[in-house]
Amino acid sequence: MHDIKKATGTVIAADTQASVTALDQAVLSHARLCASIIEAAGESNLPIAVTQKALQSVAAGIGGLVASRTDMVTTVRAMTLIQMQSNLKETSFGCPDFAGPNTGATNNEPAKADYDVING
Repeated sequence: MHDIKKATGTVIAADTQASVTALDQAVLSHARLCASIIEAAGESNLPIAVTQKALQSVAAGIGGLVASRTDMVTTVRAMTLIQMQSNLKETSFGCPDFAGPNTGATNNEPAKADYDVING
């Protein structure tokens, strides 16, 4: 069993929550920018080709942010598994719940993986 100080778990939880919030805000900002580009082009009667490069670039940015969000889900699951193998198993830090396919998790329990994060 891993011995993790509660204060350490609290810091990790806060940093995780801040990271998830930052990613979500970035996705929202990019989505708004995408809409603004289309609205501005329409209001200015710009030909479609004029804004295509900008729109495509913002869309690629959204794709990258969504991929980063997927990586964050994997990170949270890995950290949850570490916590479950520690003295903090029964401690709730308020981290986001991630229930997904093949995890066996519900919204009220930590996700499980098919592998041991510590031992591979």
